[in-house]
Amino acid sequence: MSGARELIVHWPDTLNEKGAAMLWLGAWLVGAEGVEGDWFHSDRGAGVTNHEIPSDATGIRVRRWPAEGLSPEYVDITPIESLTIDAAALPFEREQPFSLLSFD
Repeated sequence: MSGARELIVHWPDTLNEKGAAMLWLGAWLVGAEGVEGDWFHSDRGAGVTNHEIPSDATGIRVRRWPAEGLSPEYVDITPIESLTIDAAALPFEREQPFSLLSFD
């Protein structure tokens, strides 16, 4: 396992619109088209997690549910340049590179 890279993610203690701890999900992206691969995290935040980066990972997708029952917001990070991610600082409000939505 020498040479394996590890991703560290800081998940914030953020509340959703109902005042409950926000649900967060992390998944690997694989391939040039940003196909979502395996999940590496699913929890309510307020912690730090470490994850060995798979050799075929080309990026990560971080989702959050500010309003449960509705579609989550997400951020794609490609390529994985930083090995430490602060999920609270990610730009959820901007168009994402692999979005299926039309922004015209």
